[in-house]
Parts: sequence; C-alpha cells; structure tokens
Amino acid sequence: MKILIIGDIYGQPGKRMIQSYLPSLKQTLKPDIVIANAENTSIGGKSLIKKDYDLLKAAGVDYFTMGNHTFKNREINDYIDDVPDLIRPANWPGNVKGRGFLIFEYNNKKILLLNLLGQSFMNIPGINPFTIADEILNNNKYDLAIVDYHAEATAEKIIVANYLSKKVQIFFGTHTHVQTADERILNKKTAYITDVGFTGVFDSAIGADFKAVTAKMKDDIKSKFIEAQGPVRLNAILVTLYDNTLKPYSIERIQFTP
Repeated sequence: MKILIIGDIYGQPGKRMIQSYLPSLKQTLKPDIVIANAENTSIGGKSLIKKDYDLLKAAGVDYFTMGNHTFKNREINDYIDDVPDLIRPANWPGNVKGRGFLIFEYNNKKILLLNLLGQSFMNIPGINPFTIADEILNNNKYDLAIVDYHAEATAEKIIVANYLSKKVQIFFGTHTHVQTADERILNKKTAYITDVGFTGVFDSAIGADFKAVTAKMKDDIKSKFIEAQGPVRLNAILVTLYDNTLKPYSIERIQFTP
C-alpha cells in the first residue's frame, strides 16, 4: 500500500499547484490514498472554505487534516459536520464542530486518521495530546493508524511520535511549512518525519509575502499578510507499507517544482 501525504496547502498558489499537478503526480507515484493538510488553503492562508474543499477533492485529495487555523473562516462551521473525509485537531479545546479522527476502509482494512494539535508555542491551548491520543487509539479498532501532529516544536513531535510508535504506523508533522530531512522508520514500527513541509510559494515567509512579515518583526508594524507570488513547490511524503502486515516499508520525501 502506498500513501501520499501532502504538506500544508497555502493559499491560491498552493491550490493551483494541487489542481494542476496532483493528477499527474498520482499517475506517476500511484498512491492508493492521498491525504493533505488544508488548514492554510483559503483566503490569506487561513482555514478551508467549501469552494476550496470541493476544488481539492476534485483534484484528487481523499482525506483532509487541519490545524490551528481550522476555524479562522467561519464558513467551515457550515459544512464540516457534513463531509466524511475532513478532520480537525482532536484535542481542540471547548465545544467546537467537526471530528478529530475518522476511520475508513481500504482493501478490507480499517484505517484510522487522527489529527492532533501541539502544545508548545501554539496560539491554541490544546488539550493534552497524550491523553486524547490514548483515549482514541485504545477505544477504537483499526488495522492502520495515521497521525498528523500539527505543532511548532520539533522535539515535541519526536517525543509524541516515540510514545505512540507502538500504536501508530505513520506519524507526520505539519505546521512549520519547512520540510525536515529526518524521515525514518521510528523504532522499526512507525514511518516518521518531523515536518512534511508545505505546498506554496517556496521563496516566501512560509507562504506569505516577505514585506508585511518583515515589517511586523523588524518594526512592530501591524499589517495584513498577503500571499506571496512566484515559483511554487509541493512538499509531500510517500509512505509504502507491506500489504499483509501494514507495517511501513519506506518513507520518501518529495519536493516537486514544475
């Protein structure tokens, strides 16, 4: 089994990249399942409106994970409970719409997809991810578990992945938009990478135009961040698992620039 996992899709450039090139990438790589983090897809790199969800779905994304910008656009509340293939972080605090995990079937195997929010340096104070992950993984039946850990701190991702490696076959980090070069089979059980990276304008402030971001950091001038323009890169990983045991065989980093 092959699973293609695409890093945070950022704004219009990221959407155009998926729409234009995902179909041909699927023909080349031949993944059985495509998962993408879509929390940065819509206006200004925030949230996922229904129109953009439909566009990505038509382009070939099978399942969607989110992150700390899930509810930045209120429109997501209008449909998130009605679609079966979109999840938000399971440890989101308070009573919010959506689900934190889902279970789907492929080739008579049950696959659990779980989204979690990190705690260090994040603007959303997520509930303890260890507790939530244990609760979900211990109380559901599945053959393969996949975790998108949306977090800032690299050490936190590695620690949580090591803790969950007995229960999870694929653990990938998102949020920093910078692809890390530490892909491995963790503890001989879990395909792991600290961050998949992102799909958007590579020469940018992780998707945004440099000017406004630099002004805020340098002179504390508050201005609206706008999407950068320029050459676009798609960051992803391709995980191959043994068909009979669903143990990971390999994990490969992908950096695709047309």
